[in-house]
Amino acid sequence: MPLDQDFRDALTRLGRVFARYQAASGDQAVLVGGATVSLYTNGLILSGDFDVVANADAAFETAMRAQGFVREHRAGRLRIGWYHPDCPLYGFQAVSGALFDGRADRARLVTIITDATGCVLLPSIEDMIADRLGQFAASDGKDQRMLDQAVLLKQLAGAADLAYLRRRVVEETGDPSLIGL
Repeated sequence: MPLDQDFRDALTRLGRVFARYQAASGDQAVLVGGATVSLYTNGLILSGDFDVVANADAAFETAMRAQGFVREHRAGRLRIGWYHPDCPLYGFQAVSGALFDGRADRARLVTIITDATGCVLLPSIEDMIADRLGQFAASDGKDQRMLDQAVLLKQLAGAADLAYLRRRVVEETGDPSLIGL
């Protein structure tokens, strides 16, 4: 199931935010969480949340506003984060802290060019598998969706760096045996 046009439009707008943010702050924002899983699975797993690791909050906020994003204020929505009036199905939020607590290898970031003026950075698929297994472990094994996502990502990973993957899974307190490592 390919990603729908609304998701792609939201991603394009976010790519422009990332470019503006990097120009202003010198830092690179990284898309994490469910939207990244949606991208790696080409829409087999869908998410309405775009979570972003961005260190310079003021610069990120300025970049979001410059691209037409507004603070979430709609009824029935959590009053955190942002949305874009042209992409109302999706929520956008800056999450705090270093990328995976500083454990992810930033040299492994994946770049998706969204249009002539923007691009989005993603963690490596190995980091996302580790994240999903860590999320599963943190839920005391109750959030089966996280395990299912990790398994699917591992199946789609192709020639993954298994040594790096095993290390990252352990760092995220996940169980490598759940994905055959």
